[in-house]
Amino acid sequence: MSAGSVGTNPLFLGLTRPPLLMGVSYTFAALNGISSLLAFVVTNNFFYLLVLLPVVHGIGWFICLKEPRAIELFIARMSKCNICRNRFYHGGTNSYDLY
Repeated sequence: MSAGSVGTNPLFLGLTRPPLLMGVSYTFAALNGISSLLAFVVTNNFFYLLVLLPVVHGIGWFICLKEPRAIELFIARMSKCNICRNRFYHGGTNSYDLY
């Protein structure tokens, strides 16, 4: 090793990634399964289950290629940084002031 260089190990990425189910996180797989099954139950058409499940899974696979925890980060952002209803009254900012 030369001076000033940092040694990296490819095993580090594998140990820090979340567990994936067919390329997507478990949270996304569960949300995809629930939403596809709900579309099937509402429409009573098996075609929606056969088409919606792989298409949404493919979209999630492309998202999880770049950031495996993208869905978890999105859920955390939406739960912590929600948009309040009177934001236009205060110039587009989230303010919970009544006056």
